Amino acid sequence: MAVDVSGRLAVVSGAGRGIGRHLALGLAGAGMNVALLGRRPAGLDDTARECARFGVETFTYPVDVRRSAAVRAFVDEVVGKLGAVDLLVNNAGIADHDESPPWEADADRWWEVLETNLRGSFNLCRFVLPAMIGAGVGRIVNINSNVATKRDIRYSAYGTSKAALLALSDTLAGPLRAHGVSIFDISPGMIRTDMSERMTACLERNQWVSVELIVEAVVRVARGELDPISGRYLHVGVDDLTELVARARVGLPEGARTLRLLPHGADDPLA
Repeated sequence: MAVDVSGRLAVVSGAGRGIGRHLALGLAGAGMNVALLGRRPAGLDDTARECARFGVETFTYPVDVRRSAAVRAFVDEVVGKLGAVDLLVNNAGIADHDESPPWEADADRWWEVLETNLRGSFNLCRFVLPAMIGAGVGRIVNINSNVATKRDIRYSAYGTSKAALLALSDTLAGPLRAHGVSIFDISPGMIRTDMSERMTACLERNQWVSVELIVEAVVRVARGELDPISGRYLHVGVDDLTELVARARVGLPEGARTLRLLPHGADDPLA
């Protein structure tokens, strides 16, 4: 059953541009107050102005999500100003723009991708989750990618970080469910952004999808409509989320839409 999210608080990282900006606007349009994180103050301020037109409260905080202390300071301040966080959207992310195999890539840049996409999401989860668990309610969306499940040597850092994010969500999902908290990995598909337009794989495929699909999905998460498929990997470009929810109510197989090691056969000791 969908809940009214008016007046509740959503935190969106990477909200100054691209998908994060669209998500912030969509959540504000649904009536949620929004706290916006990003590295560039100008972009955050612009997003906040657009969100404020919906009559909601906004809060901007320029921060590098890789920095644990800075993220903690943000969470403490936003909770003090706007109250409890109802929805966390881990959207901040970067990719391997040089598209080199790891033995040729700049090592510092490779790790920057890992730290932004994985450590940044971990930091926000770490400081938001205790209050959600204490309240017995809350939802987290990790913006993921199809590259997490389909290997491409050009994006070894990006793919590794997103696969690790899948594993993190899978690890958290069961324990969090017992506390009334849901977590989702959602791939938006190929949406035109500054980042995707620099990725050769996206240009090669040229199969762009509407950003409205991911916005709608995240709003549905906020409203609790997708809680039955918490812990599952979702791809809004191809998934019928309503059908998946219906399947989950009947019972999805253990491990479906999660990151798992496939045994080689029935006699595999890992089976």
